[in-house]
Amino acid sequence: MARRSNDGLLRLSPQIQERIIAYGKKVLQSHKAFSSMQAKMEAIDKAYARYKARDESQANVPCDIFANDSVTPPVVISQVDSLVANWADVYLSGYPLFPVVSTNKTKQWAEQLEAMLDDHATLGGYARQLLLALRDGAKYNFCAIEADWDTLNQFSVLGDFTNEETGTRIDRSQRGYTRIERLDPYNTVFDYNVPPGDVSMQGDHAGYIKMLSKIKLKRLLNKYSLEQTAYNVDEAMAHDLQKAGVSYTMNYRQHPSINNYVDPRVPTDQFDWEAYMSGHGQNKQGIRPGQALNYEVFTLYARIIPREFGIAAPQPNTPQIWKFVIVNEEILIHAKRVISANDCLPILIGQPQEDGLGYQTQGVAEAAIDFQESAEKLFNIRFASARRAVSDRALYNADAIRPSDVNSKAAAPKIPVRTSSLAKGEMRLQDLYHAIPFDSRGTETVLQDATIITEFAKDLAGLNNAQRGQFQKGNKSVQEWEDVMARADGRTRLPIISLEFQIFVLLKQILLINLWQYGEDSVVVSQKTGEVLDVDIAELRRHVLAFRLADGHTPKAKLASTETLMAGMNMIMNSPVLQQSYGAQLPAIFAHLMQLGGVRGLEEYAQPDTQLAPLQGQPGGAIEGSPAPAPIPQDPMALLGAMQGGVPGQAPMPMPNPESPV
Repeated sequence: MARRSNDGLLRLSPQIQERIIAYGKKVLQSHKAFSSMQAKMEAIDKAYARYKARDESQANVPCDIFANDSVTPPVVISQVDSLVANWADVYLSGYPLFPVVSTNKTKQWAEQLEAMLDDHATLGGYARQLLLALRDGAKYNFCAIEADWDTLNQFSVLGDFTNEETGTRIDRSQRGYTRIERLDPYNTVFDYNVPPGDVSMQGDHAGYIKMLSKIKLKRLLNKYSLEQTAYNVDEAMAHDLQKAGVSYTMNYRQHPSINNYVDPRVPTDQFDWEAYMSGHGQNKQGIRPGQALNYEVFTLYARIIPREFGIAAPQPNTPQIWKFVIVNEEILIHAKRVISANDCLPILIGQPQEDGLGYQTQGVAEAAIDFQESAEKLFNIRFASARRAVSDRALYNADAIRPSDVNSKAAAPKIPVRTSSLAKGEMRLQDLYHAIPFDSRGTETVLQDATIITEFAKDLAGLNNAQRGQFQKGNKSVQEWEDVMARADGRTRLPIISLEFQIFVLLKQILLINLWQYGEDSVVVSQKTGEVLDVDIAELRRHVLAFRLADGHTPKAKLASTETLMAGMNMIMNSPVLQQSYGAQLPAIFAHLMQLGGVRGLEEYAQPDTQLAPLQGQPGGAIEGSPAPAPIPQDPMALLGAMQGGVPGQAPMPMPNPESPV
């Protein structure tokens, strides 16, 4: 049975560990049975890279001087990269990546939360990881990310690294953040009994496989040891693949070869070059210095009923999410319960093109493979025709002309002709060599046919030339052009809506819940303003769950209804009745509107005699610590009209849209 140590931490008995390992093996067996997904990914990767394996057997064939002349048109890669650029512009071009929407009352804590999220995004490289995931989604119609609370080691700058006596002790602290990592689709394990977009909310398990070296595994075990959730540390370090009797990986799927010059990385190189070159033997532990030990590490998030495994956890009969880490299918090194937002697995899986048919649904890349192969055949027919026109078939007398001379690769060969004195009559060259006339009928329009096929691929993906950054012929007015492009963007926004509710909605909730659950007091420098913010996590917890996080699909302007707010300001300025009720608050409304648009330090632009009205929740002025504002002018309409460049008493000019890319 599981027991709790004196410090209250849960410890699992060897029998429970064996049950967990057996469960992990069954999950891996199910993963390997669904290998058709990886086979599809390999075909897509080769088409994306336009890879053709080099045929070495044809390298020295003398008769074909264009043996390697083959062109594959870039149909798949152009469709995929165009979609990735469109999605990245929506989700990853804003700053900060996840803005916080609040009211004037909670503005102070919203800025702190936004600064913390921005700081975590910089630490974790959110944009890079999400860009890799978006590319996976466009290529395979499948992408996965892990969003889990993690820690980074921060070392004190006061430590003396050069002093042998005092430099051995280095002050180290742990800094927590939500780690977002793109998962390799080839080695992502998931419950394929549910649609991809439902794995996080409804799936029984999800995980991933990695190959780690000795140093990487040691760092991972050290991290778990600091958290006091590590198991079998010494046994795991001694159980590398070589000692496990495995010369290759057990479950890890290597990437396909897509380049004739660089081979794919093989993470299981067991040759000890250092020991070979230096002649050093083994040490007491049987490990040679610098030996390239490798470990297959399987991270699994699973919904389990603790009582079935013998785990004495609270609510043992209720399905719970647990995280297990297993080395080489034999040794458990980490186990803990995971409390996540909305009871979802921390692995979020997206399927941009979703039609209810699950994993059978074709993505853009898979659907474009047939068009690329057809266009490739037509292009190569044209090249073969050109080769035939330059060097066509011929009949020759092998007794008079040597085959090597006829098939010479020289551009202007001099071919000797051997004549026989026994030949009867006069020997003519026409009798020794006769060229077969080439008929090019049927190949004149193959390039036009290939162009038509590539246009079909554009129609399939819903991407026109203008969306791909190419010039579009034709005269159109600005309004006509905007109408056409607005309708053209409709096809590309459908996958964005799917990704929003499959990944980004849950991701934003995980970001908030993790800060609410694991956040600590900290000092954060706002990347937008450079202001140093002291975060009181206890006070922030009171408000954090009430905030809404924006993204590219649902920006601040949409969540805060800034367009409606601007229209309301115009109505107030034109209605005497509304002016009596809301006119005095127009400067504060204007300041709030600018804050929603990302403007900071607006109080610096106010004239001394027209200071902004105090904002709700900010005693003493719009910004804490600023000079006390002057009284609101008697005619606030004149103030706002001056801000707009209008004339009091006349209809105001349309205000500029404060919506920013964030």
